[in-house]
Amino acid sequence: MKLNSEIKNQIYSLKLSNKDTYGQIDAFLSMFSFNEFSHLRSLTLSEVEKQNIVKLKSILPLLSQLSSFHMIGHMFEDSGILDNLPMSNLKILSILSLHSIQTCLSDTSNITNLTIYTCSLEHLLYDLFKCFPMLKYLNVQCISRYNHPIKNDSIINKYNGIYLKQLIIGIFEYNFKDFKIFVKQIPNLISLTINTKYDINMINSYKWKKLIQSSLPYLNIFKFKFRCDCRFNNKIILKKFIHFQNDFWLKQHQWYTEYSFEKNFAFIYTIPYISNTFELGPNTKRFPNKLTNNSNIFDEVTDLTLHNEVKKDQNQYYFSNVESLTLRIWEENQNQINIYYLKFIVNLSNLKHLNIYLYHKMLSSKELLKILKESPKLSWITICPNNLKSLFIDDELCKYLNAMIKKLNIYPYTYSSFINLDELKRFCEIFSNIEQLTCFVRVPNDVLFLLNQLSKLSTINVYFPPLGYRDYFSILFEEQSHRLNFIFRVKGIDVNVPELSIWIDRNMN
Repeated sequence: MKLNSEIKNQIYSLKLSNKDTYGQIDAFLSMFSFNEFSHLRSLTLSEVEKQNIVKLKSILPLLSQLSSFHMIGHMFEDSGILDNLPMSNLKILSILSLHSIQTCLSDTSNITNLTIYTCSLEHLLYDLFKCFPMLKYLNVQCISRYNHPIKNDSIINKYNGIYLKQLIIGIFEYNFKDFKIFVKQIPNLISLTINTKYDINMINSYKWKKLIQSSLPYLNIFKFKFRCDCRFNNKIILKKFIHFQNDFWLKQHQWYTEYSFEKNFAFIYTIPYISNTFELGPNTKRFPNKLTNNSNIFDEVTDLTLHNEVKKDQNQYYFSNVESLTLRIWEENQNQINIYYLKFIVNLSNLKHLNIYLYHKMLSSKELLKILKESPKLSWITICPNNLKSLFIDDELCKYLNAMIKKLNIYPYTYSSFINLDELKRFCEIFSNIEQLTCFVRVPNDVLFLLNQLSKLSTINVYFPPLGYRDYFSILFEEQSHRLNFIFRVKGIDVNVPELSIWIDRNMN
């Protein structure tokens, strides 16, 4: 790619990421300059390190044709990058917070699509539409509450988002009264998606009806998920839920809802279910909406957590598009997951990641083998060391693990993943095709053994105890990095569990 200018001229979108391992953005920037990509229009930077800032600040001004820019991650404030971002053609922007734009971005009037990782409602009320007057789409992943009240004053009313058509709020931590103040700024909203936690006062169909009729006359799409604490009387909660199923919601707007109760929480949500995550416990009781087709309610769910035994009476749930499945058993005396019933709940054909590190019971190799056979796309497992070692005696399972698993997380990162060299050798035999590995080791030489034995390994994150051999550690890996063609970075060398991140390039000369 470095020599092929034709390929570089065909690149319109570029994503650079340090996720899963450190140093990848720096390695890319040492090989390429952004001005080599003459047609680049969209740039995404994920998990940027402080070491990347100097280079990024010098080359970002070259991207004068950039129309889309995204900062992902929250390791530090993004102002060091944003103040060098060319704004003349930028329409789509993703940032960590609103704080940096107040001083760094000179002209944001062209932005029509904005995503913010986290901010306060105060920032939205006082700064959002002053900085982004032409905004049509807003996605705030978390509107976090500060410890002072919202004032309904003239400054708020001075700036309005009259062009805003779609609003998505991942988590809203304020109350209904505060939300009413913000809504006054966005009178032409067509689509609203909102998720709240803990506040039972948000679950009031009459207040929502009144707000929609008075302040959101054009609202056509309304998706929500409201959760409250079950310390309230369940009859009171149920009554509140049922009020969302009267004529205003069903006949006038066709906004259908259903609800469920757990041991500690109760939920009401529009259907189809809006979130991509779902947690199904042994005490979950669902109340489906009889007026709708229940077959595709949870099609948006890609990340599913199942607690304890999967019960036969829970097959009213069906998750067709799950990519990540977490199985949890907290106590030794609880029953294992029944794979027979699991298949009635989850379509395993799309599963890519299986998380069983909270499976606090020796996992049956036969049960795991059944999951592997039913999950052709499964390539990533997260597992605790004890459960992992118990699987080594099943030869058929080991063959499937060798053929299918490309990414492995051995968790938790607080005690050794491998007790001795024999165990380490056996691991390398079974997972000889592994490409990404996260584990805990006590001896630096064990890391070198893994690097030498696992020929397809591209990234490895290693946690280790602070044993006081920092100098030896650094010298050893500095020497071996040239021989084995890897870039390494040590994070938090002085903390309780330091992290070593290695990126291996098998194609380097």
